[in-house]
Amino acid sequence: MEKTELLKRIKDSYTEEEWDRLESGEQEVPVNESNRKLLLALRETRTRFKGSIEDADVEKLTAEVKAFLDETWADEPLAHKYVIDSCLAQTFLLEKPMHPWDSVRYFSVVNDGVADYYCPHKTDSVICGFCRSKFCDELYSSWDKKVKETRAEFGDTSADIQRMIFESGFMASGMIDTKDLAYHDEVRAECAKNRCGAYGKTWACPPAVGTVAECKERVSAYSRMQLFSKAYVMLDTMDMAETLDNMANFKKCSRELDKKLKERKMSFILLSNESCDRCKKCTYPDKPCRFPDELHHSLESYGFNVLELSRQAGLKYINGQKTITFFGAVIYDE
Repeated sequence: MEKTELLKRIKDSYTEEEWDRLESGEQEVPVNESNRKLLLALRETRTRFKGSIEDADVEKLTAEVKAFLDETWADEPLAHKYVIDSCLAQTFLLEKPMHPWDSVRYFSVVNDGVADYYCPHKTDSVICGFCRSKFCDELYSSWDKKVKETRAEFGDTSADIQRMIFESGFMASGMIDTKDLAYHDEVRAECAKNRCGAYGKTWACPPAVGTVAECKERVSAYSRMQLFSKAYVMLDTMDMAETLDNMANFKKCSRELDKKLKERKMSFILLSNESCDRCKKCTYPDKPCRFPDELHHSLESYGFNVLELSRQAGLKYINGQKTITFFGAVIYDE
């Protein structure tokens, strides 16, 4: 069947009353919040999902999820379709793991240089086999081979950091010598226009990070930058709420990487994506940062052009249709 047909089938499985209850959050049966948001997004989406899928694959996943729910959630049979439809949408329309990204841990086992994905929700049931979508395979497989190549070309420290980057949930990394970095006053000038609303309001952004010259001096104390990135498949690239959720996930992965780097007891600078979400309200400029050891400045705040950095590091700036990619960097000495 065409993907558009599957989308129509999912939409048509709910009455207007059921849609209204999903909208209000007052369903007669329990519905997971992420599933509720996904279904409502599908109802409103204008995205034309291209391509076709095998009817047999759709029916197989439907049967397996239903059998799983009949066994594990037998007391709420009317709630099952919300889970099944969400799983179908995640797997075949969005080409993402059925479970939320935050719940999926990549690279837990490596077999012959290929990462084997693992989902903490996995049971003896086979339904989690659908978590390993083709898109994830393309982005995240064979990472152990990449680490070995990095070790041979750049040394143990860079290889160890790259492994930490992958294990923290990022998809790619590449090396840049800090002496080859360019700092652009015009990028900082764009920050000053305050389109994101964070300029002058957080310790992670200008002017709190210092001048471009001061940032350059800070970075130049180290010899290497390892740029890293993560791509997110989106239902609607114009949906700001979905974008902010993905930004938050990137920051969460950055905090995981920060923890791993500190365990290695090394000197480094970790730069992340836009602004900071550690506190609901930043203390800037009235009081010092509450968590200075966990503060990650943004790449752009240092005057870096991220597109330029991605080309220097050999990373994809765009990772396909309906995706958004965020970047960060570890700055260190080999």
